[in-house]
Amino acid sequence: MGYRLGGSSPAGVDTVAISPVINQTGEPAIELQVTHAIRDRIHFDGRLKLVDSDSFADGVIEVTLTRYEMTPIAYRNETGTTPQLYRLRITGEAVLKRSDTGVVIARSETYGEATLPFQSDLTSAKRDALPAAAAEIAKFIVDDLIEQW
Repeated sequence: MGYRLGGSSPAGVDTVAISPVINQTGEPAIELQVTHAIRDRIHFDGRLKLVDSDSFADGVIEVTLTRYEMTPIAYRNETGTTPQLYRLRITGEAVLKRSDTGVVIARSETYGEATLPFQSDLTSAKRDALPAAAAEIAKFIVDDLIEQW
């Protein structure tokens, strides 16, 4: 018995693969950024080894993105008609399954968000804020799926 820095991993799961992230939102291509962020988070966390194939993994992480929201949270003028700041939120669900049996051993329902200033080009502002929101949802997903152990 002893203390292990960083916690432990789920029983019997030392390696994981990530299934392609499913994007059920109306926002195109956000699943790519979220996939990248989850991979980075697993590497950063260090408790699980990431492998490329389900056949080499003890567990499989499956993620479905369910909502993408842009909400104005501050306005430029007193009438409240011109947004100055938005909150970008990505909501999703994830499961960690044993790759040999398909049994779900952990679940997560969470979100990641970032704030972004309104610029003349809202598309560019959204693109610039997406990595922060993706990193936050990835952190919460990985923590939820393996912290409980």
